[in-house]
Amino acid sequence: MARKLSDTVQLKLRFSEALRRRLEREARRQEHSLNGEIIARLEQSFRKSEDADLLGGTLRDLFGGATGDLLFAFATAIWLIEKRTGKKWHEDRETALQVSQAIGAIIDWFAWRRRDPARDAAFLKYRDLSSLDLLLSGFEQSTAAEQSTAAAANAAALETLQKMGMAPSDAEIDEAATKYRADPKYLEAKEFKERFADLFRKAKDEGEGP
Repeated sequence: MARKLSDTVQLKLRFSEALRRRLEREARRQEHSLNGEIIARLEQSFRKSEDADLLGGTLRDLFGGATGDLLFAFATAIWLIEKRTGKKWHEDRETALQVSQAIGAIIDWFAWRRRDPARDAAFLKYRDLSSLDLLLSGFEQSTAAEQSTAAAANAAALETLQKMGMAPSDAEIDEAATKYRADPKYLEAKEFKERFADLFRKAKDEGEGP
């Protein structure tokens, strides 16, 4: 017999002790029972998913499929980045930089015809797979702060594309990354980067570099 929507069911759940403590702390803060806090969070996650579906559908209706999806991807990436930094993009320079670079990565993804989406996604996930990054790090023109910004932006762009079903799973991406790292072209680029980095460091040590 099918259950009615109004029925209450009992489930046995297993989760880590650390998560249980977090839920209990939040339940006390919200003046909920532990059970009530878990239910509230589950319902909130469904509402967010439904709101996202509604926004995506509205944008597609207003601007057409491709443009609507692109604008929805922008909004999702901005939301992810602001959630992680805890700041608004128009109020914090670092957050704005991450948003700008994430939007650029998303536009590139939408604009290019992808022969191997898993490999292209691996370029977003792993810094060493980007030929541009190899050259930048070889010349030591990319600072640690710039690398951190780029990594955060790429991570937000990739998560956005995965949420939209446009990028492969992490397992597929990791498999493509492993395969690409064994490619002679990658090994040649890596060797070139390392050789140039040595020459650049030597020139700096001798006072000839910038």
